[in-house]
Amino acid sequence: METTANSNQKLDANLQPDAPRSDRWEWHSPLAAPFRITGLPWLEQDGLYRRLPLHPSHPIRSEVDRLANFTTGVQVRFQTDSPKLAVRIVLADKATMYQMPATAQCGVDCYIGSPGEQLYVNTTRFELAQAEYESVLFESFSNEMREITLNLPLYQGVKELWVGTEPHASVAEFQGFSSDKKVLLYGTSITHGACASRPGMAYPNQLSRMFSHEFVSLGFSGNAQGEPELAHLISQINDPALLVLDYEGNTPSTDHLAQSLPTFIRIYRDVHPNTPILVISQIRFAKEAFDEELRQRREARKALQRGIVERLNQEGDAYIYFCDGSELLGPDYQECTADGIHPSDLGYKHMAERLRPVFMQLLQI
Repeated sequence: METTANSNQKLDANLQPDAPRSDRWEWHSPLAAPFRITGLPWLEQDGLYRRLPLHPSHPIRSEVDRLANFTTGVQVRFQTDSPKLAVRIVLADKATMYQMPATAQCGVDCYIGSPGEQLYVNTTRFELAQAEYESVLFESFSNEMREITLNLPLYQGVKELWVGTEPHASVAEFQGFSSDKKVLLYGTSITHGACASRPGMAYPNQLSRMFSHEFVSLGFSGNAQGEPELAHLISQINDPALLVLDYEGNTPSTDHLAQSLPTFIRIYRDVHPNTPILVISQIRFAKEAFDEELRQRREARKALQRGIVERLNQEGDAYIYFCDGSELLGPDYQECTADGIHPSDLGYKHMAERLRPVFMQLLQI
């Protein structure tokens, strides 16, 4: 029996997944030069598409260990004059999430241009039941050098990845960032990218297109609880330009937040005394319009975090800042999520646009 999905795909060719083609391709591993992979601080050490070390110096919970294999915020950067581009990918699993498009969970999207000037081109197309696929991102383009950024899947692990170009096309190094320092973002599923429609729409990836810095997304969906172990691991990432702490939503209680946030900051400060730290409180949830207790809890936690930052300022830490997350979605916050909690593309766009001037100030741009 033909499924509704298959029937709909037959009605519209633009809804059909890609199938393997007989085109001639030259396949490259982005783990080798001249490709550059960003968002993986331990790549050189472990050689894996993994956001935390394979053998961490401090023990991490099994949930965080599993989520570290998801490639949210990971980007492949290079230049090529190939008139066509494709990817082949082997994932840890197929698309499984009901509230998130497969294009975001398991897809790769492509941008052309240098930082600050990148334009979206396309997203991979594939069958939902596939954990391995091949997809063409563009073809029939002119033969000129282009700077390419590929955003890897948000909610799935990548076992193997190849980039396909026309045979004998040139592939060159990404021209580099204006700064060698990294922007680090530690947070919840919202930092992780739920429920963007494709990888490039998660707010860390959107911000990465606005600044000439490497961005490292340390979003751990449902499991960013401000553990001291994570503070120790994140403090091991060299050359930080900014650390963003956006984990309020995963804390089991207000008391837990009150204890974990100062401890996390202290551990990080012991290693990076002058790195700017931005504490962001939680965004508004749609139910707040009808649930006064929910609103009051968010306000209490916001006041708590603001108070911690102000106290640390008074004690002499001039490099710690607070951002009111309740303002990030704007006045139409109820229209900015996919499920009342996690931002849609519209919500993530609002977040990135409102955070941009804050980041500019802290990065001294």
